[in-house]
Amino acid sequence: MRRRRSQGGWAALPWWVWWMGALVVASGLWQAAEQWPVWTGVALTAAAAGLGLKPGRLAVQRWTDRSALPVGSVRYSLAHLDALEPVGFELAVCSLMRRDGLAAEHVGRSGDKGADVLVVDRSGRRVVVQCKRLRPDRRVGDQDVQRVNGTYRHDHGADFAVIITTGGFTAAARASGPRYGIRLVDRDALERWADQGEPLYRVLGVPDETSRRRIRVPGSWRRERSLG
Repeated sequence: MRRRRSQGGWAALPWWVWWMGALVVASGLWQAAEQWPVWTGVALTAAAAGLGLKPGRLAVQRWTDRSALPVGSVRYSLAHLDALEPVGFELAVCSLMRRDGLAAEHVGRSGDKGADVLVVDRSGRRVVVQCKRLRPDRRVGDQDVQRVNGTYRHDHGADFAVIITTGGFTAAARASGPRYGIRLVDRDALERWADQGEPLYRVLGVPDETSRRRIRVPGSWRRERSLG
């Protein structure tokens, strides 16, 4: 990244706000413990156990990821992206999506069914993004395209999918991607988007369907699909 920027979300709060919040919480717990010692102990034990279980850990991880995303007109050089771990690359992609004015949520983890970032664009289209942080000389194969094709519509209800990589794509992947409604972002396209600041949809040639006015946020996907 060319220059350091302030962090968004809860991480942007000054230290004294955190300190005052901690004092308020500690005071409330102290009063509760004096009046209801048994129930307070039970509640604290349950909270600690919940955070130790997998759902609790995932919730904390998602909250931390959202707080760590930078705000503003971010740009990343290819050298910076090459140095990131896979999760860091996913977060960088999520930040770039938000820079383009898209509603983006980082969801990448084990069992994500091919979705590292979920996006809803200004036209209301749902987009599944898979990120492949590879060496510049490595290629994403057709098997990866087939895997995304098998999940982005059925499991995520998306209108199309995007695979973004720091490497490239095999000839077979380039041939099958467009056929399945999957856009491919290779190293050259990534540089145009991440470093030069060109909007992703312009890089991909995706039309802006402004006639679709209904906007949906990523968190509502599963709920809407269950109602249908």
